[in-house]
Amino acid sequence: MRAPATILSAVLVILTGACARPPKAGLDAKRTLATLRQSRPEIPGGDLAAALTALTWKEHPDLDQAKAELEAAKAGIRTAKAIPNPSFGFSATKAEGVPQPWTLAYGLSIPIELGSKRGLRVRQARLRVQAAQLQVADTAWKLRSGVRATLLDWQQAREASRAADHVAALREDLLRLQDRRLALGEIGAPEHAASALAAQVAEAARLVALEQLRRAASAVALAAGIPLPALQPRLDAEALPDLAPLPAPLVPQAAEALIHRLDVRRVLLAWDQNETALDQELAQRVPNLQLGPGYKFDQGVKKWVLGLTVGLPIFDRRQGPIAEAVARRGVIEAQLRQVERRALSEADLAEARYGAARDRLKAQVDALKSQRSRLAAAEHAFQLGGTDQGDLLAAELEAAQARSLAVDAWAEMGRARLAVEDAFQKPLDPSEQPYPFDGAKR
Repeated sequence: MRAPATILSAVLVILTGACARPPKAGLDAKRTLATLRQSRPEIPGGDLAAALTALTWKEHPDLDQAKAELEAAKAGIRTAKAIPNPSFGFSATKAEGVPQPWTLAYGLSIPIELGSKRGLRVRQARLRVQAAQLQVADTAWKLRSGVRATLLDWQQAREASRAADHVAALREDLLRLQDRRLALGEIGAPEHAASALAAQVAEAARLVALEQLRRAASAVALAAGIPLPALQPRLDAEALPDLAPLPAPLVPQAAEALIHRLDVRRVLLAWDQNETALDQELAQRVPNLQLGPGYKFDQGVKKWVLGLTVGLPIFDRRQGPIAEAVARRGVIEAQLRQVERRALSEADLAEARYGAARDRLKAQVDALKSQRSRLAAAEHAFQLGGTDQGDLLAAELEAAQARSLAVDAWAEMGRARLAVEDAFQKPLDPSEQPYPFDGAKR
């Protein structure tokens, strides 16, 4: 009976090892919230858009979640590589009226997978890793776009707030001038009332612009995933934008949009996943084996047993799942055409928008230069006594309005540039470092 005792001992040792588990872990929402409140990340120097993008890729929780899901997908490869465990069976039978009544049977059932099923599981798991890598890259790109779009909104809001402050001050100066003119009888009450109303409207616009600036700063902090108190000093130190039109960027060829866009890569990856699923269904047609070596102590007689079990694919030949996978090819092919058509359309529209925005900005900058020339002439005439303060204030208001229009055109050009980058999902600036992503290359 030494052999059965050895088998039982081995089974007990294996079962004891199976009870091991990883260390326990907990999740404390209060501690996480306290950590977020105390976070004061250091913003790198240099260009603010690039600095915030780098910080966002390092600190933003959306990207942390995508990376965590990538690690979970990588762990799935280990699961796919697992070899099916054998099973152990024991039975005891007692016969009455015989000298040695007991029959003891010990048996193993060892599964053997055929048809490369394990390799196909591993391939499918690796494709899921590639899908998770694409999600990380997509999240990183969306964060980049979000940071730059909100920063552009903040820059426009800051210029609008500065312009509103300047206009309100000019309107106040003009109202004081009108007060003196009214007292001297040079103007009537209706004209003075119009100036007073314009000053009130300018003050209201100043308050609205200030509130919009505060909201824009909060939006930048939210997009970057950092607290506003940590961001505000850097925003306060940001230089004013250069309103000069940028040179036309080197826009990639339309075909290149299909190479870099992540939605195209997703469709191509979906094709590979479907083909692997088809191979898995075909592999299911190959039956697996079950080896059953065993030992039997039959009423004093020792017997060794070797069994073999094989599945018989008679009724289910996986016709349904195979047909589904074959039909899904047409769906994925149609999706690829749809995505490619959308990519080409978005690229064409973005390029046209950027060209129009550049032309508009050039026209507004030229108008601003002309208005500034007229303002300089008005200031010179005022110094020589050839005009009064009212004409000078009116020229300053026209110059402020011209700058506001130029700033709006500059912001539109920035948004058009972002639209081009989003259409190609690639930075137009060759010096910008893209997100470090190597997955899903074909």
